[in-house]
Amino acid sequence: MIRLYRLRPEMTFLTKPAPEVCGSEAASKQAMLKTWPMQTAAKMGMRAKSKISFLAASGILVLLLFLCGCSCESGSRRTLRIGVDPQWSPLDFGTQTSYVNGFTEDLLLEMARYSGMQFEVVWTNWDTLLQGLKEEKYDAILSSMPPYEYNKAKYDFSSNFLDLGPVLIVAADSEKKDLSKMNQELVGVIANSPSALILQTNAEIIVRSYSSIPDLLNAVVAGEIQAALLTQIPAVNFIHDLYAGKLKIVGRPLDDSGLHLVGLKGKINPFNKTLDALLKRKTVKDLLKKWNLSGS
Repeated sequence: MIRLYRLRPEMTFLTKPAPEVCGSEAASKQAMLKTWPMQTAAKMGMRAKSKISFLAASGILVLLLFLCGCSCESGSRRTLRIGVDPQWSPLDFGTQTSYVNGFTEDLLLEMARYSGMQFEVVWTNWDTLLQGLKEEKYDAILSSMPPYEYNKAKYDFSSNFLDLGPVLIVAADSEKKDLSKMNQELVGVIANSPSALILQTNAEIIVRSYSSIPDLLNAVVAGEIQAALLTQIPAVNFIHDLYAGKLKIVGRPLDDSGLHLVGLKGKINPFNKTLDALLKRKTVKDLLKKWNLSGS
């Protein structure tokens, strides 16, 4: 199923576009442009008192409206078609899946407002997502595919718009901030989780494995271990809810895993530039806080 994002503040996720989009956009631009000559004159301390000035302003207005019409036609060439598995398999966000989808929706809408880009979102299943990209059914996919060199040889990758790596969790009153400075201390992980691989890089840390997240976090609260490693999404969920005031997340995720755009070569440069701009403006950070996905 395909839905089209356009530069419209009132649009919501999966909302169908209005039938005469170019016409409505041109009308909106026309309404703004009607005030343009007066606003410009006011700023310059001038008034259009003669018929010649009026005709000149009208001529400029007609020219700008013509250009708007052209841009409306060329805008269709700036549409990026994106394949999405709304369940994000093979990842399992559990009850946070709707939060991740809401955040992704808001991010695409903010990118559309900021840059004028348009997005066609194609819902598909995880087992056909990559195949659809290979067959060029869409230009890119939202995915957690790691940017290994052999993947980068075939596809372009954006920056992460949602980090997923393990984060360090300590007691709320702890002053510990750096895993590398926890030699000879006890750090817990979920058994057989990717977090355990990070601890293998420091043989001086004493590792304790737990079978469930509550058992792991309760051990930190009880002082049985000094810290825990847990992937960011469940960590944020538990720390902001059941363990609020008891535990905290310190530092950034400890690897570069995350959700990003993976696209056909040369297709996602405008997306990358817009995302990087919104990251610098802290727009993404604000959206993460809105959807309770921020570790800070």
